[in-house]
Amino acid sequence: MVMIFGHPKVREYLLEHGLVYTYRKNHKKTADGIRPQTGRDWATDRRLGKKIADIYITPVEHIDCPINTNLLRKYARESGFYTGEAPYGSFYTGLGPIDLAVSEWSIAIKSLNPKSPSNGWIYRVEVIGADS
Repeated sequence: MVMIFGHPKVREYLLEHGLVYTYRKNHKKTADGIRPQTGRDWATDRRLGKKIADIYITPVEHIDCPINTNLLRKYARESGFYTGEAPYGSFYTGLGPIDLAVSEWSIAIKSLNPKSPSNGWIYRVEVIGADS
């Protein structure tokens, strides 16, 4: 199986840092249909696209709702959406850089999954051979 990284921020973060946490609405199964798909795989930027990296996939946590900001907050720093900068006007709103990253990540989940999945998985994806 292949893992598609259609969002440019997530894809660029993976390739630059060698690691990314990503949301997926399905927990892929192996050919027997029973065991979760984990371990070695490869990444691309689109369906039928060329390989951009060899990766190692680890399911980390089940997420009951893509808008579960508390859960997304745990992984936001390495999601590709974290910039370290507070949003404009954050002094007045109390929002910080993590809040901005979680908000952008939630929007990306909704845009890539238009049928609004009711649950999914957070995966840790590492580039094989990348210096950590």
